[in-house]
This record gives sequence, structure tokens and C-alpha cells, in this order.
Amino acid sequence: MKWYRKMRDEKKRYKDYLKAKAKLPKEYEQALTALDHYMMNFVGNSDFMGIFEDLLQLFADGAAEGRSINELVGNDPVKFADEIMAEYPEVLWFSKTRKKLKDEFERIEK
Repeated sequence: MKWYRKMRDEKKRYKDYLKAKAKLPKEYEQALTALDHYMMNFVGNSDFMGIFEDLLQLFADGAAEGRSINELVGNDPVKFADEIMAEYPEVLWFSKTRKKLKDEFERIEK
């Protein structure tokens, strides 16, 4: 039953994240949602939830300080998201797929 408990806890964590994100000013919520949607295309599992929570905190702090979204993310949101994801290659599906291909070739060559 550990898997069930883990799944339940992850679902609650995600719901809490969505509730907190909804409390942001509209433009901050929209920008964070756009980042979520982009990054979720590359995430291979739920281990990335901590990164989303960190981004939520960045946006919440930025909104509280009156900083613009551009100040938080820069001029290129794709570069911003890609740089974050590059720090966590172990949770990205394409990193896992690349490793699987390399492992398969190593197995073949032996």
C-alpha cells in the first residue's frame, strides 16, 4: 500500500500547488501556468514537483515585491525553463530515453 499512499500524497501536493498558484495575481498565475505546461512536456515523473513549488515561491515573492514577470524570467521564457530543467536531467523523460539507448548499445557491443 505504500504506492497508494505515495500517489495520494503526490495528488494532494499537486492540488495544494494549484490552490497556491491560483492566489497569485492573474498575470503571474498565467505565466507560471505557461511554464508548467512547457516543462511538463519534458518531465518523466512526479519528482519535478519540488521545482514547480520553487517556481511558485519565486513568483509569489516577485509579486509581493512588485517585480515584473520579465524581471523574474528574463526576456526568453524558453531559455529560463530550459536552464531550470538542465539542472535536473534525471527527471526528464528524454534524459532517461537517451540513457536507455546508450545502455542498449553498450549491451549490444559486449
